[in-house]
Amino acid sequence: MKILVVILLILGINSVMAQTVTLKGVVRDQGGERLPAAHIFIYPDSINLAATNDGKFSKTLSRGRKTIIVSFIGYEVYQQVFSLQKDTTISISLNPTIGQLKEVEIIGERSPQEEILQTNRTSTYLLTPEDIRMLPVLGGEADVIKALQLLPGTVRGVEGSSDLFVRGGAADQNLVLLDDVPIYNPSHMLGFLSVFNPDILNKVEAINGGFPAEFGGRLSSILNIETIDRIADKTRVSGDIGIIASRLFIEQPIVKNKASIWIAGRRTYIDQVVKAIGNEELPYYFYDLNGKIVLRPSNHDRVEISYYGGVDQLELYRDRDNDGDGFLTNYNAGNTSLALQWNRGLHNNWNSTLSVIRSEYKYDIRNAFEENELRALSDIQDYGARWLLQKDSVLGNGIFKGGIDWARHNVSPNIINSQGTIAEIFESSATSGKVSNELAVHAQYEWAASDRWRFNVGTRASMAIVADKTYFFPEPRVSARYALTNDEALKFSYSRMVQYMHRISNSAVTSPTDIWYPVTSSIRPQTSHQVALAWQRSFPTKDLFLSMEAYYKSMDNLIGYEEGTNLFLNNDFESKLIQGKGNAYGLEVLLRKDAGKFTGWISYTLSWSWRQYNEINNGEWFYSRYDRRHNGAVVMQYAINKRWAVSAVWEFISGSRFTPVIGQYVILAPTLTGVDLVPIYSGINEVKLADSHRLDMGIKFRSKPDRKFQWQWFAGVYNAYNRANPIGITIEQDEATNALRYEQPGLFGLIPFISYGFKF
Repeated sequence: MKILVVILLILGINSVMAQTVTLKGVVRDQGGERLPAAHIFIYPDSINLAATNDGKFSKTLSRGRKTIIVSFIGYEVYQQVFSLQKDTTISISLNPTIGQLKEVEIIGERSPQEEILQTNRTSTYLLTPEDIRMLPVLGGEADVIKALQLLPGTVRGVEGSSDLFVRGGAADQNLVLLDDVPIYNPSHMLGFLSVFNPDILNKVEAINGGFPAEFGGRLSSILNIETIDRIADKTRVSGDIGIIASRLFIEQPIVKNKASIWIAGRRTYIDQVVKAIGNEELPYYFYDLNGKIVLRPSNHDRVEISYYGGVDQLELYRDRDNDGDGFLTNYNAGNTSLALQWNRGLHNNWNSTLSVIRSEYKYDIRNAFEENELRALSDIQDYGARWLLQKDSVLGNGIFKGGIDWARHNVSPNIINSQGTIAEIFESSATSGKVSNELAVHAQYEWAASDRWRFNVGTRASMAIVADKTYFFPEPRVSARYALTNDEALKFSYSRMVQYMHRISNSAVTSPTDIWYPVTSSIRPQTSHQVALAWQRSFPTKDLFLSMEAYYKSMDNLIGYEEGTNLFLNNDFESKLIQGKGNAYGLEVLLRKDAGKFTGWISYTLSWSWRQYNEINNGEWFYSRYDRRHNGAVVMQYAINKRWAVSAVWEFISGSRFTPVIGQYVILAPTLTGVDLVPIYSGINEVKLADSHRLDMGIKFRSKPDRKFQWQWFAGVYNAYNRANPIGITIEQDEATNALRYEQPGLFGLIPFISYGFKF
């Protein structure tokens, strides 16, 4: 009898399982661009779904006749009746609603952060192209890095720079990806602008904690930037003319619904403007060139080939005596990247993505006077591949993602060439080239345990292979979400991160001459443990999103160097490097509004950051130079009507830390012919610069929304109340008393800007 019952149960279970099948699909617009968070309703099962950020959806259903209804703001409602008898994959294309204007889109658009609320993700921020373009910034040049600096947990360096110091970490602890390719120097103009053309952006995702298992290689953050990936349905042209740079974007279909291409370029013309308005010359310029080919050879395949190249060029010749014996400085630096990505839909709801990449960053600095020449070069080249495998309906409601990563780093850290009499001081030499291979295998599984609980558990096993050493580290990841209500959730995350590439720098800010260096037998990988606890709440009737998050991060093997070390023009810097510990903790608050006439956000961060090296400060803990106690921003845009909008950004940052001279004492000179004054320093980083704050304002005037040729004027002021925020310190000596005092020079006062944009 018991055997009979078991048999009947098994047959019953199999019968039930046989009655269920999986429906999966993707929602796109007519141009092939995927529509995130599209709403899907399936009748008669009364199933409500929201598409993922990639426009995908998946659901296990009973067999039979179904009606699917798909809607997305700004598009006509899609409805289809079909018979579902087996596992089925469908592709849905939505038509834009004729006559719907931008104002309607703003009112109904769902906040990207509200999408984050429904997932396990913590410490993650999504920026839209409109978020970036609305900001009044230096020169009026829209910049993704400037937008990120206004979010919680992220602090910029000195005034105007593109540095990102995330949760007490250094700038090299941020992995910057452009279509899966790492970018080693993401800035132009010595840090004042980023290399990312705002016209090509499709998705900007900043992850400061709670890292998914698919990402690794850095301690502090992942900046994942994806460029436009739609199949163009028509020719599109857009551009912008500003006071710093101009840019142009062209998109062209090749084969209808099968292939298209776009290309974008940007160049500064500061050199030409300065030359035209005066006798002085500024022989500097930069340019960016981006391009992508998008192919859809079949309904199951999608191929993208993307390219980026950017260069900073300075050639300065000074001949004060006009005798032909001048001093020449030539500086050339740039990034290039190339990526091939193949996405294929497989059977049983599996999806495969294969990426092959190449990245390079190099600089070449040459100084020459008469027969003397001093030249410094550095180069880093990466080759890599990544394979991701994903299934959206594992064990009913789970999502599995796993894969393999490989990267090969070829590094020529520092090459010095010299000739003439200067060769007696700086001999030609080269740091031996370094080659390292990084491998990682990762997997994660996310599922809903109940209506309130959702979990994500994963791990990443990474290793680095160098000439005489192999490192291996497990990197576990876990996150959990508990839904207090439909609009409110508590979240927890833990991540372990490992970093095998380091940037060596004498400066507190990013410099083009910084040296990237892999792990060796004596330089160990940097590691970190980070935990975060978040409370998130949306207010649908008010279009508001509120997040409060606390974090703690411990770090080991952080790179430092012995005091007094000169890293530039030094081929023995590895012997001067030291490694120590660090920790950082803080509280982050974000209040954001993404719909209606009034949009923007308020962010605030309260944080601490510490360091400890056995060789420095007698082994005692001290504040790191990335310690900024308070960091806040208010970002606002108000749409007066369909054609006029105003925006403003107010930012406050606690002053950066430094080590001052607090006294002097007298000793006999070595020649016994006089005395020398020896400075006395305070403890490391015990004093900070003055706090900085700034107000930027802008106003936009657009063409009528129904015109085929759209134009826009954007004018405003950077630093509206003309406050010179400090960028460093200088020591001045009083001639009468010989007393020393510190000065904090500023860099920018009030700077107006204006730009003209167009598209058709």
